[in-house]
Amino acid sequence: MNASNIFTSPDNLVDANTDEISTEIKETLTLLKQFYDVPIVKFIDFRDIYSEQLITCNDKENVENELLSYQQRCTQEKLYLFEDTFFDDVSNNTQKLIRFYAQYPIYSATNKIIGVMLMADLAPKTLIGSQKDQFISFSQLLQTQLNKNSDSISNQNTKPSKKNNGEKYIHVFSLAPVAFLIALVLCSFTALLLYTVEKKELQNNYNQQIQQLRKTLFNALERFDNQGLYISQKDLVIAGFLQSQNNYTKEQLNDLVQSQVSQSLTYKGYVVFDSEYNQLALWSKNNFDLAAYGFTNWLEKFNKRANKQAVEVFTVADTAFLISEIKIKIKQGSIYTLTAFDLSKFLKAVIGKLNTENYNVFIATPQFTLGKQGEVNPSIIKNSISALSSRFPPTWRLHVQPMNKIVRPQITKYSLIRLGLISFCVFAFVYYFLRLPRRLHNEIKQKNQLILNREELFSSSLDALPHGFAIFNSHEFPVITNNAFNLLFSQVNKQNSQLSYSQLISIAQQNNIINHYHEHHKLDDDRNQLIDIGFTDGKWITVLQRHTDFNGFVCYFRDDTEAHQKECLLADVLEKSKQTNQLKEKFVTRLSRQLKTPLSSLKSLVEISKDPISFNEFKNNVGNISDACDQLESVIQQLVNINKSEIDKLKLQAKNVNLNHMINNNISILTKEAENKKIILKNNITPELTVVSDEKLISQLVIQLVTEVLDSSNNTTLSINAQIKNESNRNYLHLDFSLSNLIDSSYFITELKSISGDDIARFIDDKDVSLELKFFISIFKMLGGKAITASSNANKSTITLSMLVNKVTKQDKDNVQKVPSSSLNTDLVKASLVTKNHQNTLLLVDDDPLVEIVIRAMLKDQNIIIDYACSAIEAMLMVSQNSYDIILMDIVMPELSGTDAMLKIKKHSDNSKTKIIAHTSTPDTESKYVNQGFDDMLLKPVKQGVLINQITRILKNKPLG
Repeated sequence: MNASNIFTSPDNLVDANTDEISTEIKETLTLLKQFYDVPIVKFIDFRDIYSEQLITCNDKENVENELLSYQQRCTQEKLYLFEDTFFDDVSNNTQKLIRFYAQYPIYSATNKIIGVMLMADLAPKTLIGSQKDQFISFSQLLQTQLNKNSDSISNQNTKPSKKNNGEKYIHVFSLAPVAFLIALVLCSFTALLLYTVEKKELQNNYNQQIQQLRKTLFNALERFDNQGLYISQKDLVIAGFLQSQNNYTKEQLNDLVQSQVSQSLTYKGYVVFDSEYNQLALWSKNNFDLAAYGFTNWLEKFNKRANKQAVEVFTVADTAFLISEIKIKIKQGSIYTLTAFDLSKFLKAVIGKLNTENYNVFIATPQFTLGKQGEVNPSIIKNSISALSSRFPPTWRLHVQPMNKIVRPQITKYSLIRLGLISFCVFAFVYYFLRLPRRLHNEIKQKNQLILNREELFSSSLDALPHGFAIFNSHEFPVITNNAFNLLFSQVNKQNSQLSYSQLISIAQQNNIINHYHEHHKLDDDRNQLIDIGFTDGKWITVLQRHTDFNGFVCYFRDDTEAHQKECLLADVLEKSKQTNQLKEKFVTRLSRQLKTPLSSLKSLVEISKDPISFNEFKNNVGNISDACDQLESVIQQLVNINKSEIDKLKLQAKNVNLNHMINNNISILTKEAENKKIILKNNITPELTVVSDEKLISQLVIQLVTEVLDSSNNTTLSINAQIKNESNRNYLHLDFSLSNLIDSSYFITELKSISGDDIARFIDDKDVSLELKFFISIFKMLGGKAITASSNANKSTITLSMLVNKVTKQDKDNVQKVPSSSLNTDLVKASLVTKNHQNTLLLVDDDPLVEIVIRAMLKDQNIIIDYACSAIEAMLMVSQNSYDIILMDIVMPELSGTDAMLKIKKHSDNSKTKIIAHTSTPDTESKYVNQGFDDMLLKPVKQGVLINQITRILKNKPLG
């Protein structure tokens, strides 16, 4: 296996993704072009990566120039539509090819505009309603294709950045305990550092002073030794003389000695001895008797000294006697010299030559201590250092004392106070610096507390609004929303919270969350826009959209669900009333046509009866009169039953029915109408087929169905067949109506086909069908109807009515008398009862149709059949035909008041079980209406609980039977 098959570099992945996105963009543009049937679609990518265009027209150069002109005109990030722009001078091109232009911005995943999608047409075009939303949906699809791989590519090309913890550290360091601890540590460190530096500086200064003192001591000691060496130089001269002279006289030696020492002011005398201590030469000052001192003991002591190289000094008062030994190469071997000098003058001369500034020099001997000023007290040479001379006796010490006392390094109180002040300043600065962010934050928070309170009040006030509220910016993105708005569009926002207004509505429509969206017309200078939004869950929202100066807009989403439902109910009532009136008009028109046949027959018979006729002719005329009466009875029965659309209102009058005779009678009624349509009505029922049922109701069904079929056909033959089938030990009559060229132009026929094959016993009265079909089904169910079947085979259509009947035996065929109801087959009785269980009935009489809506809504769950009469006269007519448990009577009505209607009903009605309740808005006492004859009184507007309790109480007290 090649490694390239299992490994792909990031660059190859990026190229593959780019190619895939380019292909998807081309497919989207192609679909857009086909959907709107426009020759120009284009996507302009500002990054110059995915730009595509599909232009299928001539003169592309001029078209592209005009597209550029339109694009330069569209400066805002919104939907632009230019429709029928023939007179709109937006381009320098005099040809003005483009007559329609639409543009919508495309955004990146970070809501930054990255391009635009546009389409144009060379012919006038207009986008209405959902077409605009569909164009926005195409743009959003393109936007999704562009942004779907942005995250993966960015993750491949860029390393994940580390989280910046600077703000976290600043927050921690600005805490008071942390800032205090850090400031204390830095303060202590600063104090320790300064203390160490100062102590080291004092120690260095002290060491330098000690070093300088020692250096001065060594220098003074060197000079002191040099002075001793100078004293011994004369001994070398004498030794050289003695060594160079084999014979010399005493006078020569004395002269030499005198010449060497007489010039010195410090010398008092000088004596030269041989190794035997014999005096070789002597010199002394006049005032100093050198010979009076005994030299022998001193010489012996000198000769016994431990250090043969050193000299020996003997002091007597202020005179010092220095004895030294000189080795010469003569027979004597060595000579001794003794020098007597004034010790004070000698030391002054030595100290004067040392030249040590800032220091005092002292020479301490066992006899006295000398300084520059002469002999001093030894106690004043404290705080000095001393050393021994290599040329003078060890009892002699040279002391050097600094004029300024050298003290050991020590931190003073002043230094400690200064260090304390510096440390405190450091502590204060560090603590202030660390606490500055929190202090600034607290200060800003404190200064803006009023603004924060206002924002909180504003936010809570918006959330308290019962309706949705939102503010959108110039890009249609929401800036401020409340809870009601978020709840309203929660199903859309949970997928993506960053949606513009157009995207929000479009996605809601695509996901079938919104099923109605209508923008009302507004004027150009009107900044308000009314929008109706219908949700699939039944909510109805009225949006008041007001545009602002910052190119945004504010929307208030008012919940008008209850008002809309009332409007729909009222519209439904009006529509039903309109349908009822249309049905009645249709019935009246149809009955007027059906009455022409029997009336024409009667008129003919009247004309015939004017002349003398025979008995046979009279007998025939009587038969014709009987047929005309039957026809009139069938027509009049339809008129009687027009208000009996409920099952329980129709009363079954069963008798023997000859189907052939009944159908012929019905055909004679409809013959004139069939001739106008060129339709032949053909009765194929056998003459002997007789059943037990309600002839009038069956006749009414046949007449209504044939009439509707006549309205839906022409130039054909309508055949009517009948047969009895036994199913589950029951007899069912199957009436078949067959014809060709049936046109489904009749709404009744279409609805009838829609319920074909359904179980009629389970037919729901509240089903959304026309009143005509409801009336037809109610009669059919009363007759024990089982099913209605509509089938088509080639050009032939058949409608079959299957209903429960009793089969008549042969011996009963000649019996034309009415069969009593008690003798009917129990199956037919049961069929009429299973259609609906016994229910309480109520007649509502009020001239306001809204009252009907309210009362029906309040009693919809109470198992009560409600009839409605819009006037007192109609109520009296309905009471004469039906029996009611309760009549809810309005008092103030046109033509006849409710009180008068109540009195007439009670006077002429034989049903004493009916309770009549006064329903009025006049706050009179209940006794007033009871005294007038009402059984009870309800005050408008009545509450649901009061109405239900009142009706329940009346029904409980109603006598049985």
